[in-house]
Amino acid sequence: MSVKIFSVILAISLVNTGCMSSDKTNNPTREMRKNETTVLLSDSTKNNDQVASKAASDPAKELLETIFHCEGGKPGKYCYYLDKEETICTARFMEFLHDANEIYGPSNLTDAELPITEARYKTKWEKIYPLYTQEMWLFGRGNDDALRINTLLIEKLGTNKYSVFIDYGDDIKTQNEVQLVVEKNNYKIDYCKTTFVQ
Repeated sequence: MSVKIFSVILAISLVNTGCMSSDKTNNPTREMRKNETTVLLSDSTKNNDQVASKAASDPAKELLETIFHCEGGKPGKYCYYLDKEETICTARFMEFLHDANEIYGPSNLTDAELPITEARYKTKWEKIYPLYTQEMWLFGRGNDDALRINTLLIEKLGTNKYSVFIDYGDDIKTQNEVQLVVEKNNYKIDYCKTTFVQ
């Protein structure tokens, strides 16, 4: 009886050993699957790197940076051109700027027209934008192109909201809080709160 039990145990052991060794050496399908898994993991890692680099890019910030690129070999590191405003701002915000500066900038309004125009301005814009109460153009710029901006710092504050610090030189510095919107697949400025910095 013990010889029969030993023979059965030996037979089972030989069968198991044969199966295990064939899995390791004679099974090309298993080896191929192992390689597929390695390739998939490797590809997955590459894809994650690509996604991370795309997520790291910020097209809204890039748009703000391009606004200040100097054209035509100008000597300054950063420049600002007045003729860009129509294309970088929404039409609504440009209208707001014109309405505000008609009142608070150089104006042809009479003393009688001024309070009526100001009341109309407030009614029209107070539910859309924080109102301006003094002359203020985009980024606190002057009445001419700025061709030698000393410093430009752009930082993200939140979704489509950025801080833009500009040192124009001659002790004129502005801190701007810019709100962007997507309009026809492009980012545009829809509001800018400007503070002059001492």
